Amino acid sequence: MAPPKRKNFSEKSLKHEAKKHRPNHGRQQLRHVTRTARRDRPVETEPADEPSLLEDETNEGQSESYSLKKFQDGKAYDALLTLLKAEQKMTEKPQKHAETLESHDDPVSDDEDAIAGAKFAESSDEDAESDFAEFSDAENDANLDLEAGEDGSLGAHNKTSEKLAQDPFEAHFNLVSDEKIEQESKAMQGVRWPVVEKRPVDPLAHLAYLATVQMPPQGPISNCTVENATNFSGFSTVKSRVRSEYLAKYPDTMKPLDATLFREMLEYKDISFPYQNYKNHSYQKLYLTHVLNHTYKTRDRIIKNNEKIRAYTDALKNGTLKPGAVEPELRDQGFTRPKVLILLPTRNAAYEVVEQLIKLLGSEQQENRKKFKLQFYLEGAPPETKPADFRHMFKGNLSDFFSLGVKFTRKTVKLYSSFFNSDVLIASPIGLSMILEDPKQAKREYDFLSSIEILIVDHANQIEMQNWDHVGTVFKYLNKIPKNFHGADFSRIRMWSINDQARYLRQTMVFSEFVTPNVNNVLSRSLNLAGRVRYRSEITLKTCIMNSVGLKIKQIFQRFDSPDPQTNHEARYKFFVNTVLPSLLKQSSYEDGFLIYIPSYFDYVRVKAYMKAHTKYYFASIDEYASKPKVSRARHNFAAGKIKILLYTERMHHFRRYELAGVKNVLIYEPPANPLFYKELLRFVGKSIYNEQADVDLSFVKTLYSKWDATALERIVGNERAPVLCNAVNELYEFR
Repeated sequence: MAPPKRKNFSEKSLKHEAKKHRPNHGRQQLRHVTRTARRDRPVETEPADEPSLLEDETNEGQSESYSLKKFQDGKAYDALLTLLKAEQKMTEKPQKHAETLESHDDPVSDDEDAIAGAKFAESSDEDAESDFAEFSDAENDANLDLEAGEDGSLGAHNKTSEKLAQDPFEAHFNLVSDEKIEQESKAMQGVRWPVVEKRPVDPLAHLAYLATVQMPPQGPISNCTVENATNFSGFSTVKSRVRSEYLAKYPDTMKPLDATLFREMLEYKDISFPYQNYKNHSYQKLYLTHVLNHTYKTRDRIIKNNEKIRAYTDALKNGTLKPGAVEPELRDQGFTRPKVLILLPTRNAAYEVVEQLIKLLGSEQQENRKKFKLQFYLEGAPPETKPADFRHMFKGNLSDFFSLGVKFTRKTVKLYSSFFNSDVLIASPIGLSMILEDPKQAKREYDFLSSIEILIVDHANQIEMQNWDHVGTVFKYLNKIPKNFHGADFSRIRMWSINDQARYLRQTMVFSEFVTPNVNNVLSRSLNLAGRVRYRSEITLKTCIMNSVGLKIKQIFQRFDSPDPQTNHEARYKFFVNTVLPSLLKQSSYEDGFLIYIPSYFDYVRVKAYMKAHTKYYFASIDEYASKPKVSRARHNFAAGKIKILLYTERMHHFRRYELAGVKNVLIYEPPANPLFYKELLRFVGKSIYNEQADVDLSFVKTLYSKWDATALERIVGNERAPVLCNAVNELYEFR
């Protein structure tokens, strides 16, 4: 029986049964969102069913194919028309609009409260020019100070090309040729990227890392590297404004791990980094500093080039051009303004990131900050009886439905800016996917993702527990040629963007507490020609979770054969139903208290259906979609011994972290991705032993695994034992 489609799980979903869809009765388009705007008293609404995102894409695919063909056939003509129109524009600098220095907030409408910032209105050309002028930095950056001569020529270009080539931003985005990208992209088709380096990072630290570097088959797109600085001020490629604001808030000294991580961010490599502990926030300020540095350099480059073009136009108008002078061809932008996309799981996570961003900006003014706090901030946290990581994860506003545009000027950061007029987009995967694939929209909107140059997925493990499919939806629309060009100046758009090669230069960074196949797959699918770096925490016998249990409970690991990762789930299922299940209770010294922990909901549904149809076991099951009365009844009957076997899902444990009573033996269907869950499963048995409901010599915890579970297994038993368990002759191992 095919399992039901996974839905997003929120804190309210176990309190109510899902309502049936009622056509033409109220809004069915949006998920339930708890309001955060100020009210006279709290108001809660019942959760509605999550709408299906599946639809017939045949017509849409034809439309997109036709749109792309039309663009390819006519792009040269469109570019020519754009250039001719540009020559007819007045050369005088537009008058800069006066902007109030007082912070103000837009009113909070009902729709804005629901979608938290999804706005598509575009600004006029004059407004955009005013933004650029106000964004201009007063510093005289050596890498950007490339003014043309009085005659408008580009004679200074050769003199400064070496300085430009030393800046990773310029080398990666502005100096690379589309021919080079085409050559590299063809060479890596169907070819596995070679590992060029494996190096330990900060090996003397309590939690050491191993960095694995992969490069495209023909090498990186650029040989530009960043210096091996040991403190923040040593990174000369960081703009002085960004550096000064950072040093005003944080110390100059950096840990070796942070310095290495930041250097690879600045080199625009793809990065997968497991931060290991929820208390670790240092990586966040590093990637936000990188985002600011990238945004500032992008805007400053555009402003400098505007001045060059204006100088040439003035010289042409005044007749002061020297013989042989040619019009500068300066390509420095994409189709649309947004350059950075940050995906986060909850509004509370977004609130913390935006507050950190504002802190690093040091802006004199923040527009709509009060409105932002009303919609994204909530006080309160789970009770102290819950684990510390759970209280941290589920504090504040837990809504997973939001999208927000952020725009920077020199003195101002504006929240809730329209998407097409934003520098940074911050969204949840479901919030963004509802915009990208909303079946009720007559025209889908995804053009604002066409020019994303940095993609960040933070708290990836939390997003996995919600619904990872929405991340795939976002990836499907990244860097696509836009359907409409939104007033883009084709003479300024980089050729690799016009040629649909932007995905080969986009930097992707994924940050998670621990590495999973989904996290690994993000980097495996990425095509960034700067290369990729995967960080892996070195988990030893001393630091593995098994060493921290403190209980002498029998821990059994049983291996089954699996030919490849693609068929691993099927091989596990067959091994369970054919080998483990028939003698399940015979293995136990007890007639009750048998807990079966199943991480995958897909596997949970299959096992549950098989046990109902083919066994006579008296069992119950609780999962993330079960009603609260059903969960309470099953837990009570299991603790009282009325139910012999209890099926329990990983997502249920993630969102509830129940302390199950009456557990005497545990069968772990698949090693949990979160090693803390393994420790808590052992604690269930330890609680029964403490209450004299079970005997320490008779109880056990058995884990089924294959060699493809090595990563999760390593977090449990350590990197010395994991290879032995996966590759040795024996298939059964026991520890205490």
